[in-house]
Amino acid sequence: MKKFLITAALAAIATVSPASAKDMSSFSHQGVTYKYSVTNISDSKRVISGFATSGSAFRLVVSGDRVSGTVNGMPVSFTVSEAKNAAASTAPVTVASR
Repeated sequence: MKKFLITAALAAIATVSPASAKDMSSFSHQGVTYKYSVTNISDSKRVISGFATSGSAFRLVVSGDRVSGTVNGMPVSFTVSEAKNAAASTAPVTVASR
C-alpha cells in the first residue's frame, strides 16, 4: 500500500507540474526522499523515472488517464484520478497483489 501511495503522489505531481527531462525534482515522505524526472513524450504522454534513497527505482508512464510502469521491479497500473484521490486522502487504500 505504501508503494502505491508514493506512486500515486508521483503521478499526481507529474500531471500537475511536469518538469523538463534535465530537471530532477524531489519530495520526502516518512523519512525517504524520492528524486525523479519527468520527460514529455507527447501532449498526452509523460514518463516519470527516478529512485528513492532506500534504493527503490521506479518508472511510470502517464498516458492520457492511465498510469502504468514499475516500482521496485513490481508492475503497477491505475488511473490518474485514482492517483490524485489517493494522494489527497489520508484514508487507507486497498491494492490488489499477487
